Amino acid sequence: MKKVYVDENNKAMFICPKCGFEKIIDARNFRNTTNIVKGECKCKETFQFVLEYRKHYRKDVNLSGEYIIQKNRKKGEVIIREISLTGIRFESLKPHQISKNDMLEMKFILDNPLRTEIRKLAKVIWVNNRIVGANFNERNLYENVLGFYMKL
Repeated sequence: MKKVYVDENNKAMFICPKCGFEKIIDARNFRNTTNIVKGECKCKETFQFVLEYRKHYRKDVNLSGEYIIQKNRKKGEVIIREISLTGIRFESLKPHQISKNDMLEMKFILDNPLRTEIRKLAKVIWVNNRIVGANFNERNLYENVLGFYMKL
């Protein structure tokens, strides 16, 4: 199902998959409901799309990496599953001691032609078994590299 991104003004633009007609909608009415929206174009084509309220695009990836919990220096290996300019979702390969609000030192290598190594601090936002979501602390560090990588 196609994702449609909502901007900071709660506007989202959808494009009809049949005729290419573009329409901007007000997404405020959908914010507290399901994110799946049904639409009908002026050409009578019906379709569904998902409203995405994130500020930054998330890229699905499969990158090896590692973390160090700052408070106790415990280490572990991970598979990075999603990355954006502001955050990361990863899966720990083994049971871990990561908790919400922990600060992690994250290290991973992008699968870009330069094999760029990324080292960033991240604050844990949520933990669900071995899956962890975290926000990067240093927003500007590697911003150009990650921005370009997201477009690949």
